[in-house]
Amino acid sequence: MKTIRLQKMTFNGVEKTLYYKAVQLLAQRSHSTVELKQKLVIYASKKYDNLDSLSKHIEAVINHCLSHHWLDDQDYINQYIDIRARKGYGKHRIVMELKQKGLDSSLISSLIHQKEIDWVQLAYRQVKKKCNSFKNADTQQKVKIKQFLLYRGFSHDDICDVFTLFR
Repeated sequence: MKTIRLQKMTFNGVEKTLYYKAVQLLAQRSHSTVELKQKLVIYASKKYDNLDSLSKHIEAVINHCLSHHWLDDQDYINQYIDIRARKGYGKHRIVMELKQKGLDSSLISSLIHQKEIDWVQLAYRQVKKKCNSFKNADTQQKVKIKQFLLYRGFSHDDICDVFTLFR
C-alpha cells in the first residue's frame, strides 16, 4: 500500500473536494485510472449539478494523482493478476476482467506474459480442491471439471495438460 501525503495544492473549491475524495478512495485500495475517474464522476454527479464543467476538474485531480504516482495502471494490473491468480483464476478470465475495467489491452497482455505463473499447476490445484478422486471420475465428471476450468479462465491446452497430470 502506498503512503499518500497531502501536498500543497493549487486547487479551487470543487477540485479540492474531488481531490480529497480521490485521496480517500486511494487510501482504501489501489484503483485504475478509469475506475477512479468513474468513481469521481459518480461522486461529483451527486454533489454538483453541471457535469460538463466538472470533467476538467476531475481530469486535473487524476493528473495530480498520476504525477505523484498514487495512481499507476501498471501496478494495479500487476496486483490484480497476483490476487486473482492466488484465488485460482486462469489467464483468460483475468485478462477479460481487466479489459472490462477499461484497461489497455497491450499493457495487460505484456504484464500477464511477464508473470512467472504456472497456469497448469494452478489449474491442477483447483481440480484437486474440487474433487477427491479424479482418476475414478467418469466421462460426465471429467466434462464438468473441464467446464469448471474453462469458466475459471484456463486455456484448453492448460486443461489438457492437467488431465495428463492425473493419468
